[in-house]
Amino acid sequence: MLLVLLTPFVSCKDNDEDIITYYDTYVEGYITDFHTGQPIAGVVFDAKYFDESNGSFGTDPYFVENIAVSNSEGYYKIKIPKHGELGSREMSVDFYSIRVFPRATSDYSFEFGTFNYKSDSVNIISKRVDIRPITYGYLKVILPKTSSDNWGFWDYPTSTYERPCFKEKLVSKGDYNDTLKYFFFKVVALNGSINCGNYPTIYRNYNINNPRDTVTINVEQ
Repeated sequence: MLLVLLTPFVSCKDNDEDIITYYDTYVEGYITDFHTGQPIAGVVFDAKYFDESNGSFGTDPYFVENIAVSNSEGYYKIKIPKHGELGSREMSVDFYSIRVFPRATSDYSFEFGTFNYKSDSVNIISKRVDIRPITYGYLKVILPKTSSDNWGFWDYPTSTYERPCFKEKLVSKGDYNDTLKYFFFKVVALNGSINCGNYPTIYRNYNINNPRDTVTINVEQ
């Protein structure tokens, strides 16, 4: 039998009078590595609950932290809110939508997902969402010092809630030799393209076959 740690609900309003009731349904599934299929334990979930007054993208949702943590099998289970007696707002509301936020870790980053009670009927049937995040590799670009310091990525695979990609980030840059410089990036461990230095102003494709691999692109002058 799988066990999931569900920590107490904590409102950003930090008010003990806030009371939430729930449906007998859940958002649940498994988090496994895209490349290896291995379970990812210890991913913490936060969420925002929306009512009719603020809609799915309102500015003042009810924010809840630490609603679930994936266990050793990568399994997570999140209760669906039904009604809130929100003492901090002196109001009573019926929730109809939830946005779930798995927190980024050192190896993975995630995209949020929105589950609408009306369209997904999660107040009647539990919602199954298996998440397969892709971790990172490295990309080194060597180019002339005369080129600019601009850079940008393109043509990443579509990043969905079920398959989020690691967001690219610049790790370091500097001189390579007397005439060349380099940029060193953390990028999604898959395929993509980059325009680095705007010299030449075309995108260079790359493919990272395995996590933590390093691919080098030499941009000729």
